[in-house]
Amino acid sequence: MFQKDYWERKSLKDRRKPTHPVILDYTASKLRRIRKVFSWGPQTRLLDVGCGNGFFSQAFSASARVMGVDYSQRMLGLNPITDKAVMDANRLCFQDMAFDVVFCHMLLHHVEDMDHVLREMRRVSKRYVVIIEPNRNNPLMFLFSLLVPEERKGLIFTQGFLRDKMERNGLKVLSAVTCGTAVPNKWPTFLLPLARLMDWDYPWGMTHLLIAERKERNHRD
Repeated sequence: MFQKDYWERKSLKDRRKPTHPVILDYTASKLRRIRKVFSWGPQTRLLDVGCGNGFFSQAFSASARVMGVDYSQRMLGLNPITDKAVMDANRLCFQDMAFDVVFCHMLLHHVEDMDHVLREMRRVSKRYVVIIEPNRNNPLMFLFSLLVPEERKGLIFTQGFLRDKMERNGLKVLSAVTCGTAVPNKWPTFLLPLARLMDWDYPWGMTHLLIAERKERNHRD
């Protein structure tokens, strides 16, 4: 319940919008890395799970058919895309393989049963599942996760841990990188050139980005 309260708090209205320069740079950096593995276009059906106020929903919607779901009505109300619905990631109300790509950004460390959510994401994906999560080996991310109770599950999120979770839940990891320096809601705008300069793949980056596809054999839903 404390996670629900966390994502319905009034201060969320002050979060940066998807069109903020830092947000645009942050999302573009991640999309470039995803495009190295697979591409998408106007007919691609993409589900953004835990879409929040639309950092990635907006970015993907420029070139794909995006559906966003989140269990926070407050966050969803801030999301600018048209196709969105209040929904629990544990019970995605879609048919099997309804989407070409299922994506989530900073969601899994907030859910109680990550295995179940990953299986749900796999179930509704026709092929790809993409996750972005915090890197506990980054000193600033470690401190943030330690100090904020709702973020504390991030303390176990190494790249190896996430890779293993995906593989165990019917997903074959195609790419796994740890990258980036900027924190989307906190990074000062005047330091944006520095964030671009330091947009590396390195073990102490801010986030893990893993791209996987469905395993069709030797997995029981």
